[in-house]
Amino acid sequence: MTSTSGPFKLVVLYGIGGLSDVGRHAILAALENESVNKVTVITEYPEKLNEADWDCGCIGGHTNPFDDPAHATRLHMIKIDDAWVRDVGGSSGTLAAHFEGASGVISCLGHRQPGWKCPELIRRGLISHVGNARAIEAMQIANVNRAVVVTSIALNNGGAKDAEWPHWAWSIMSCLFRTFQRESAMDLRRMEASYVDSSLDYLFVRPVGISEDRVPVGRYYLQIPGEKKSIDVAADGEIIDGIVGGNMAKMDVARFMVDEAIRPTFHRTSRVVGSRPGSPM
Repeated sequence: MTSTSGPFKLVVLYGIGGLSDVGRHAILAALENESVNKVTVITEYPEKLNEADWDCGCIGGHTNPFDDPAHATRLHMIKIDDAWVRDVGGSSGTLAAHFEGASGVISCLGHRQPGWKCPELIRRGLISHVGNARAIEAMQIANVNRAVVVTSIALNNGGAKDAEWPHWAWSIMSCLFRTFQRESAMDLRRMEASYVDSSLDYLFVRPVGISEDRVPVGRYYLQIPGEKKSIDVAADGEIIDGIVGGNMAKMDVARFMVDEAIRPTFHRTSRVVGSRPGSPM
């Protein structure tokens, strides 16, 4: 049985693109949580951590956390050399070894931006479905049950507009998923189906908007399904008027994911997360 008080081990998966950028920030969010003593990072793109600009509004930019000696005992990097389309090391069991002892998995392999933003994804292919399918196999072998997975609004898996997030931006996102970003939508839907068909305790995290310049505030808000109300988690779950704000910092999405990975409150469901009600897109 996984401890509810720690210490915790987390596995973080990230790729490239806006949703995947949350994964890079999840590494930092895990490190700022003293109850997390081990973070295993699995990615095709470890070099992305060397970038000073993580396409975010974090003050002062970033340095590679693996270069900080203070984190040496807490961080472990696993580089995947040939995408997720084949088994790492030739078998799911080999990949599963990196999941052993984990309290939870934070998966940020999704993508919902136009192809021109990340041309490499066009060349190599989208990886949310195949990568998460591989992770599900590894989790089951390693007896890890909790997965917190970034995905999107407007896929209709989370309900229609009025039920999920009654905002004009939902309609735009839905239109994009039916037209220019059909492949991204299909990849995310297939990914979600993989978790639903498994026995894992998953939470789908649906950010309404992830800004490249929004400064983290250390706070996130959850949309109450079917209502024009939100939950201010930091205020002991206070219910406030208004739908969640349309943009939030990648770091704040990551903090929500880390919190839910180590101390789950939502099980085999999804939650729309955003900034304070009234915040602009």
